[in-house]
Amino acid sequence: MEGSGSPRVRRLHFPVGLWINSPRKHFAKLGRRWPSAVSVKSTTSSDAASLHEAPSIPSSSLSNSTPSLASPNPSPSPSPAFLRPRAAAPQSRAKRLSHLFLRGRSNSDRDRAVGERERELWAHSAASSSHHYVPSTTSSAPGLIKIYGDALSSGANYRSLLANIHSTARQLIAQVITRYTEREREETDDAVLQKHIPEDFLLCDVIGKPIQQPDGVIKWETECRRNVAPWECPLLLADMWRPKDGFERRFEIQRKEDYEREEREQEKERQREGESYQGVRWRRSRMSSGGAAEEAERGHRGRNSELRRSISDMNLSLRRRQGNHVTNDPRGGGGRPGCIDNGAAQDRKNIVSMIDPQQGEIRASKAEAKVGWTHQPPEEKDYSNCDLEMMSQSLILPPTDRPYFLLLQGYDQSKDFVLYIMAGQTHVFGRKATMREREKDKERERKGKKPLKVDTFLSAPDLLARHLLVRRDSAVPETPAGRALMRPFRGGAVTHNGLALYRETLLKPGDVIGLGDHFLFLYRDPRVTPAPPLALTLPWHSDGSHPCCSSGSADKQEALRHYLGSTESALKFHPRHADALLQEILSKNSSPDSGGGPLAPAYLLSIMIDHASKRLDPALTPQILLKAANQIKDIVWDNIKEFGDKHPTQNSCEPESEISAANVQKLSSDLRPLMFWMSNATELLNFFQVKVEHMEKEWEFEAPGDPLLTADMDTCSEALAQLDEVIMHTFQQCVYHLTKTLYSLLPALLDTNPFSTEEKEKEKAAAAGAEGEGKGDQEVDDVSALPPKVAGLVEVYRSSLVLSREARLSPPLTSQTFGYLFFFTNTSLLNTLLERDALFSWSRAVQIRTNLDLVLDWLQGAGLGDIASEFMKKLSVIVNFLCIPKTRLIQSSWKSLQEDHALLSPAQLHHLLTHYKLGPSRAPPASWAPPPGTVLSGDIFESFLDHPPLILPNETPRLDLSQPVPSSDLQKEVTRLRTFLWGLDQDELPANQRTRL
Repeated sequence: MEGSGSPRVRRLHFPVGLWINSPRKHFAKLGRRWPSAVSVKSTTSSDAASLHEAPSIPSSSLSNSTPSLASPNPSPSPSPAFLRPRAAAPQSRAKRLSHLFLRGRSNSDRDRAVGERERELWAHSAASSSHHYVPSTTSSAPGLIKIYGDALSSGANYRSLLANIHSTARQLIAQVITRYTEREREETDDAVLQKHIPEDFLLCDVIGKPIQQPDGVIKWETECRRNVAPWECPLLLADMWRPKDGFERRFEIQRKEDYEREEREQEKERQREGESYQGVRWRRSRMSSGGAAEEAERGHRGRNSELRRSISDMNLSLRRRQGNHVTNDPRGGGGRPGCIDNGAAQDRKNIVSMIDPQQGEIRASKAEAKVGWTHQPPEEKDYSNCDLEMMSQSLILPPTDRPYFLLLQGYDQSKDFVLYIMAGQTHVFGRKATMREREKDKERERKGKKPLKVDTFLSAPDLLARHLLVRRDSAVPETPAGRALMRPFRGGAVTHNGLALYRETLLKPGDVIGLGDHFLFLYRDPRVTPAPPLALTLPWHSDGSHPCCSSGSADKQEALRHYLGSTESALKFHPRHADALLQEILSKNSSPDSGGGPLAPAYLLSIMIDHASKRLDPALTPQILLKAANQIKDIVWDNIKEFGDKHPTQNSCEPESEISAANVQKLSSDLRPLMFWMSNATELLNFFQVKVEHMEKEWEFEAPGDPLLTADMDTCSEALAQLDEVIMHTFQQCVYHLTKTLYSLLPALLDTNPFSTEEKEKEKAAAAGAEGEGKGDQEVDDVSALPPKVAGLVEVYRSSLVLSREARLSPPLTSQTFGYLFFFTNTSLLNTLLERDALFSWSRAVQIRTNLDLVLDWLQGAGLGDIASEFMKKLSVIVNFLCIPKTRLIQSSWKSLQEDHALLSPAQLHHLLTHYKLGPSRAPPASWAPPPGTVLSGDIFESFLDHPPLILPNETPRLDLSQPVPSSDLQKEVTRLRTFLWGLDQDELPANQRTRL
């Protein structure tokens, strides 16, 4: 919280955002200890020497969950601790505080060499100097310290130890273990006495308060805790830091493994509850004083931690090194004031050289690191006006264990930070939400739709409340480890390496991310080794820095020619040209004879929509879908109207003699546009459905119930509904006119005698005429072997099959089309047969069976046998019943006939037996009588309303846009459209900037 009234900002002047976005071990860390007042930005002086004359430390509240001075999450509860200035004493502020930090926590080469021995020498040094804190006699007096040891002995209260300000935590742990061990030795045998090792325990500084339970028992409630480093002095810490009103402090000894396990469990619990992982890691790093670290890290803070310390901490380290040299130099006067001033000036120069080192200084620093601290005066520079405390905030090292975003360009220097660390598996950039946006989020949460939490708040006004989402590792299970994906939220202006980004894409280390018009970030992942090159050669830099020349124009022309003739299934266009391109595609490819092929509209619209869905604004794709569907519907409506004028539906059926092959061919030709658009609409419907599903997946991370997303979904639904309507109307028109023709030709199947001489002569004449006309498609056109009237019926099926193949109608829709035709054939013939009882004789039934077998055999050869057998099954059963020899039929009973012809209803079977022609004046046998109670009142005719429903296909699109353009005709049309779009671009440019082919 960066409000002006916050004590963390007003009193400490500390960049809170730095801590919010920084995990532990990365920024200005003070080591595993309580923060010092000099680790934050000073409010008095910019000179390092001013530490000796600084006034007393102002009080500053700490977080209730951590003793860090810059808690990332402010809490309304009171802070449990505050910085209490020491009572008046003759020593200066620097003297009083310096001893608290004399722990040698540095990772310089010299400190690593000295290690533990150096810390003990500094902690127990009694020699006074101008820059070492020597406590007064009163502060050196021993005191009692209570240490609670429940981890050593269950149920134990505490042990009081005699300690002074020089007593370290390691010494107190050893003493308290000895005290508890002596007590256990008195109560138990030596054989069962448990031996404790001091290295297995650590001392915890706990702040809390006693709470009285309802039963009267006093229970301690811990507010926060931290482990005390082995070299820290607990009594001195207790004297310098006091609990705030209402809280108390106590020291507890705990097992190291139990403490670390509890910390890990608490961290996992915080992550599950949605707490910022960055704040958790920073709180732990600030609270831990080094007790949980390995022994190998006791003498240093890890690599390059010199840049992570506060400016005052580095001052003390530099002074300590210089003091060692001056004290040991017989020519120097370590206690003179002049030496202090010279040391302060030297400190300033060395610290500033770390911030902005010169080339010579880098080489010199390496040489000095080998021979130790030198006192030779370097080149004189004036740093009197340099604000060292301000520059200390720039002493930052990036993290080494997680990705981060480096700010390249910001909006407000007073609010922007250099690094933004991706601590969790997901990271959301945004701005502070308005009151209305917060109310909407709360309303969505009440509905169970929790929006994503913003991790980094930016100050630019052109950003959305949720602007960019970055996912990595476990949040992206479908990608390899170490990969990250980024996607903008709807309406958020984002660039990826200089190109506008609208969809989720792969984010690689070294990529440059732009947010809005102001922010630029460099994405880095230190876990990826070796580090990939930076993507800093942005397209606009190269275009703006190199003016067009002859060689550049030649390259551009060559690239343009390559794109225009490319076989790639791509059609690139600018959003402002979308309407013109859509109109050009549909106007030049609206009929089967356009030249682009049977699926030209579907293919061209698909590559257009594919480019829009991947490269352009997400709001454009639903609009293109709807406009395309509406224009297709208008074209189809015009075709239906034109077809209706040629074939009016209100006229009665033509006489049988007028239905010829020529009439069927004319009908087939007029149906081509309808079949053409039914096929294209089906392919577009499948493609649109896939795109809408992808859009819904992209909206997964958007705010639920967003009005823009709802409007887009309504637009897509309307587009799909329009295509559904186109498919249903074209299907209805096709099957209606085909069945209308079939209705006139079907009675010939019942009346034609395939065994007559006249029919055989007509059959031979038809075969000879077919040979003279040419063969064509032998699989479909060969109807010469059929009787003429049967061939007329089959011609309708053949024309329908040719139509579906020419239009490349999808197999499911082809099956449904012929299924409806066969259903109509079965129902019409069955009802006609039941009406004409004169056909109920064996001789006529054999003729009908023969004609029906000729039709079914041809359909089987055309690949439609299974569908025909399924839908004409009942007609075949009735014909087979009538084909039973008369002598056998007379001997059959009702029960046996019903079992052999189960598809017939009792009313239909009774009707056939009653009207069967046994001969003149011959009554039906008594065995044909149905048993009593048989229901015979049912309708014997089949209903045309029981036709199979039209099921719109929902399958994978057959148009594979990942492959090259499938045909030369389509390639010509794609090239023409690319040239058309290039012409639109050229028309918008001045004449001297146009590119010639």
